[in-house]
Amino acid sequence: MLPIVLIFLIVLFILGYINIPFLPIRDIELFNLLGKTISVYDLAVFLFILWIIDLLPWPFRGLAGVILVLWLLSFFGIIAISGFSHILLLGLIIGVIAYLFRGFIAK
Repeated sequence: MLPIVLIFLIVLFILGYINIPFLPIRDIELFNLLGKTISVYDLAVFLFILWIIDLLPWPFRGLAGVILVLWLLSFFGIIAISGFSHILLLGLIIGVIAYLFRGFIAK
């Protein structure tokens, strides 16, 4: 299951930087919330982070929950961390790779 999560993370990370003409995931606006436009990409990242939080064991689940709250605060402009969704996805990619390698080494 974790390799599938890793593949989805990498795809979301790449789609955040590259604009593919036939797949404009960053340009499709869904709705406005608190003066911020929510796109399909933002919703996909949010739902994916919730899915990862559900899959992780306890210590990592708590850390991912704190990071999710920080991301939401920066997304709505309460704290100023520009590009935090990209930083978050990159951190999750590195974390899942480290978790996979730790699991392979322990076996």
